[in-house]
Amino acid sequence: MSGSVLVVDDQASAAQFLRLLLEQQGHKVETASNGLEALPLLEDHHFDLVLSDLDMPEMDGLELMHRIRQRWPDLPVVAVTALSDVSKVVEVVQLGAIDYLLKPAQPAAVLSTVRKALALRPKRDVPRTIPELVGKSRAILEVRHLVTLAAGSSVPVLITGETGTGKELVARAIHRYSRLADGPFVSHNCAVMPRDLFESAFFGHRRGSFTGADRDHAGLLVEAHGGVLFLDEVQALLYEHQAKLLRVLDDGDVTPVGGTKPRQVDVRFLAATNRDPRRMIADGSLREDLYYRLRGFEIALPSLRDRRADIPILAAHFLGERAEGFAPEALEALERAPWPGNVRQLRNAVLAAGAASGGARIGLRHLALDRASAPAPGASAAAGNGPEALRGTLRDVERRAIVQALEDASGNRSAAARALGIDRSTLRRKLREYGIEDED
Repeated sequence: MSGSVLVVDDQASAAQFLRLLLEQQGHKVETASNGLEALPLLEDHHFDLVLSDLDMPEMDGLELMHRIRQRWPDLPVVAVTALSDVSKVVEVVQLGAIDYLLKPAQPAAVLSTVRKALALRPKRDVPRTIPELVGKSRAILEVRHLVTLAAGSSVPVLITGETGTGKELVARAIHRYSRLADGPFVSHNCAVMPRDLFESAFFGHRRGSFTGADRDHAGLLVEAHGGVLFLDEVQALLYEHQAKLLRVLDDGDVTPVGGTKPRQVDVRFLAATNRDPRRMIADGSLREDLYYRLRGFEIALPSLRDRRADIPILAAHFLGERAEGFAPEALEALERAPWPGNVRQLRNAVLAAGAASGGARIGLRHLALDRASAPAPGASAAAGNGPEALRGTLRDVERRAIVQALEDASGNRSAAARALGIDRSTLRRKLREYGIEDED
């Protein structure tokens, strides 16, 4: 599919490279050295796409993006930027850029991005309120806003937050309201994949390429072609596997194990992690270049502790018609509980209480909450022995949460750490601190 493209870049060599590359593919190309030069061209010509550098004199890419959105709101724009300026990408995506390219732009990445941009269907209407994201707190309203922005773009999205905050729910909402909604949504938990099966799982394999390969296997990337690949717990990928994934993000080429001919795939990447990406970069477990490539857009999900105003709304949503509602003391207990497992834990607690109540009104006796995690109404540190009593209560809650996570995971420490939203080394330290290692 050919089109008319405006390239805006103050580096003459970069603009000429893009012009020659796109003209070889049959596109009609005009160039400008900055935003001021681009505006008259936009007035006098019809363009199907704009490729714009961000760092330019006189009028930079951000200001040009503002002008385009005011005058030509439906014109697709792809940002072109150096890795050192990638923080600007978030701002330009929020303004409406549909994708971005990193300098020096690779030919395959340029052609793939342009092809996708020109093939975009008319923009799907994104609801102003995302019904899947329940609540009224300022924190969840901000998440809704970011989801609508991400749904209107095609850049990769990195979703961060503690275990149980709803990262996959957000990923599915982005897909559901995006231009790729009719394409597949392929979800993969990177933490449960055997390390030696990475290439087969992601890139596929040909029959006979290794022992046990008795048939062709497409792989996750081919399965997600034309849609979204959601990588949960992306931090679990080995460092060398992250490099191979980065290459696909850059050029879209997939070669199966045992194959010789690459295949081009058109996949939007959404990734999630329950760890701080910057800490992972610092400790060497996450490649910085992969982080910036996945972080075309970043959505940080709040813990349930930071959106307590949403607990009654969420509880009613999860309960539905299963019971007659909550007694005031039961609702207060839910609001005061620490919820280390966040929304997922609240949902499980509400469903269990609904079953225990037999459809009647839910009272305190129906809630499976530790006494320490659900203080009695009016209770405070002053009612006990001051700060020491409060510290003891918090330690009790943490210890119970760890024991429960280990029981739920049948003793698997890696799974328990993931459920608690901490890494395995922190869990080991807590086990020693509370003497849990010595218990049967």
